[in-house]
Amino acid sequence: MINKNDSLGIPNYGTWYLETLPEQNEVEEFLQINEFIKSVAQTNTVPEFQGREKRLQFINYGRTQLVFVLTVDEKRQYALLVNQPAAKTGVGKTEFRNLMRLSKNNSENVIKPLYYFKDKNNVKRELYVTPYYYQSRCIGIESREWGMWVPEPIYHFKEFSQEEREVINASMVALLIKLYDDEKKCGVSECRLDGGDFMLEKGVEKTKFNFEEVSKRMKLIAARSLISMGLEEYIDRLKQELSGNLSDDEKKVIIGKNIKSPMLMEEIEKGIEWGVELRNRKRENEIHL
Repeated sequence: MINKNDSLGIPNYGTWYLETLPEQNEVEEFLQINEFIKSVAQTNTVPEFQGREKRLQFINYGRTQLVFVLTVDEKRQYALLVNQPAAKTGVGKTEFRNLMRLSKNNSENVIKPLYYFKDKNNVKRELYVTPYYYQSRCIGIESREWGMWVPEPIYHFKEFSQEEREVINASMVALLIKLYDDEKKCGVSECRLDGGDFMLEKGVEKTKFNFEEVSKRMKLIAARSLISMGLEEYIDRLKQELSGNLSDDEKKVIIGKNIKSPMLMEEIEKGIEWGVELRNRKRENEIHL
């Protein structure tokens, strides 16, 4: 059973978490979002949502989405990601499709979305549903330091040790390389390595801290966009963007979106090496199937 008093993330919720446009009324948007989420939670069309008792909790936010957890009968939990009022029309559906595509052959490392909903009263408002990983840790940066947001006992940011930082940052780079699609010749872009797009399962701190163990517990939870380019070009671009070494002609960041603090080149190089290893393993497994 799930303890309803367990911390899952940010415990309070209000209009201050909304990203709105000048012409939008914060209070009205706040109320309409709540109504939309409640209507989805109460829908009769989703088998997983059927139950006698349902509880919605706000747990996190970003510039694109607000994140809630739906608990059903204190047994099952699902994440509901609803568009911020200022988000462009269709970003939720695009992300839903991208995650579905990426998770098809990478189910162990990409959150697979379950359902997509659109608000019948507002064409811009949409959300998609994913499995919820209990008290997971989102990777990011605060005050230019790499670390992760930990829900329990209260929601807080924990800086990585030097060992943790090297392994986790390299593992994020490796995962991006692993997810590169050879057939379509495209990779993940507009990615927030420093702002919650990557998640670690609870308990990762208690494992042996190496690439193998961390990679098993790391998941991509956002996929705003995919970009077409060759693998070698994609890897070179990762090196430039994540290290902060873009030339004047390449100032537009297309993969590591608005990174707050550069990665060390050593972390990037180790990530590339580990990513190539993961791709080779995946290819060998496909041959033997």
